Amino acid sequence: MNFDDILKEFEASKRPGYNEDERRAEDVRLLVDAWVKERTVPELLPYEQELIDRILIRIRKQIELIEMNSIELQTHEREIKLRLVVIESELDRVQFIIRSYTRTRLQKIDKYSLYIRSNDKETAKLSNNEFAYMERHLELLLELYNSQFMKNLPESLQAIDETGGGVSMIDEPDLDRPVFVQATAENVVEVDDEEIELTKNGIYVVRYRAVKDLVETGDVRVL
Repeated sequence: MNFDDILKEFEASKRPGYNEDERRAEDVRLLVDAWVKERTVPELLPYEQELIDRILIRIRKQIELIEMNSIELQTHEREIKLRLVVIESELDRVQFIIRSYTRTRLQKIDKYSLYIRSNDKETAKLSNNEFAYMERHLELLLELYNSQFMKNLPESLQAIDETGGGVSMIDEPDLDRPVFVQATAENVVEVDDEEIELTKNGIYVVRYRAVKDLVETGDVRVL
């Protein structure tokens, strides 16, 4: 595909009824939603594998096409260059969101790795790369603790995942942390034995635990 083909594809994507453009816009919207939710809620959410894969494939193709025609870009008129600047700006925006989404998930994995590892439901939320990262992170952490101080402690005190005695050493997400949400449908949630009615399009500050299931079903949207 040459430079003119890129421009034709770009022009076609702006015409009404062009399905690829609609799919691309919908994927970006879903990515932003996943990013906002991951940054807002206290727990780790399921990894959006298929969505991320689709977007990364598009990004690679667009970058390759632009790089292949970088020399020809210098000789075309200003209007065409402006259109390509718009394409590159959109690529930068999407890449920023993906990086932020990934960093947010890794921060949660670092903080709650013992909790995630001990819970099959939580482990299932990880991508293959995230699972490998978590295992390596825990391995290095244990090596550090052992070399610095744990080897000098009695064997009975060397566990880092002790949950006995009414005190847990495993950090868990605080599901009672308040979050801002917008209801997308009429619903009722229970907080401290009190029922709260959620009206459609209403915005609320509520404990995440109360709306956790509704976030998963899409009946409320995290802001």
